[in-house]
Amino acid sequence: MEWMFLVATSRRDRVESRILQVLDHHMVPMRSFSSARIGAEIRISFIADADEASARRTGDLLRKARDVQTVEVFAAGEALCRTVALFKVFCDQDSRLPLLQVVSSLGAQVVTVRPSSVTFEILGALPDIHGLRESLLPYGVVENISVATIMARRDVSTADRRETAIEQLPAKL
Repeated sequence: MEWMFLVATSRRDRVESRILQVLDHHMVPMRSFSSARIGAEIRISFIADADEASARRTGDLLRKARDVQTVEVFAAGEALCRTVALFKVFCDQDSRLPLLQVVSSLGAQVVTVRPSSVTFEILGALPDIHGLRESLLPYGVVENISVATIMARRDVSTADRRETAIEQLPAKL
């Protein structure tokens, strides 16, 4: 099962390295890893294949790491995941126009058009990005310049919020 991890750390040198060392030492199978420096924090997110007990244990280990402020662990079904990919397709003059038509029909942003290549970026689900890459192969050699997956926890539904609020009411009114 896929588990999502959102880790907030202090903005210190080598924090990502320490996180990766913990994951490597415990042989956590990751599918994606990304980090972003935002103000005084570093936000790290990654997807791992694990059972629930392993995911909880990994979360506990990360909470013990130096400079880690918070760790959120949740199942893939509780998350919104989007992958942003930057592709460069090497093509000739004959295949450029059909390629541009395909790219525009998918809602991708064309970044550059050169005599021998087209570079574009697209946002979507990871399986869709992989499928797109495979479908572009007939147009020319495809090079992934960059691929990053970002995630956020889904909001709790209104009904769940109402039930939680009722449970938190004092017993006597």
